[in-house]
Amino acid sequence: MNRKQLNQILKQLKNELKIQDTIRIELKPMKTKAASISLNKAIIRINKNIIPNLDTECIKYLLLHELIHYKLKSKYHNGQFHKELNKKINETKAKQLERKILTALLQINHIL
Repeated sequence: MNRKQLNQILKQLKNELKIQDTIRIELKPMKTKAASISLNKAIIRINKNIIPNLDTECIKYLLLHELIHYKLKSKYHNGQFHKELNKKINETKAKQLERKILTALLQINHIL
């Protein structure tokens, strides 16, 4: 997936979540994370090494997950976070995608 495709998905998800702020995507190598967000700088960082190992659905989930953190202005996975996430994706599907992402992360770090 290229940067243009990532930005298209980001734009679509921002519209769905009614986020109007400018949010940038940075691709960075990371050892322990698939993605993170800087709430102050409005930057989603995605592990550039994991992108080739994930399908579009997983990448969309990563962006959705980080955008919900941004929308709530919180890094916590509390009840409000899960409530917002489950408005967009059911809990079972979210867990399946998280497993795929974690497996890819472990593989790129040669743990699996």
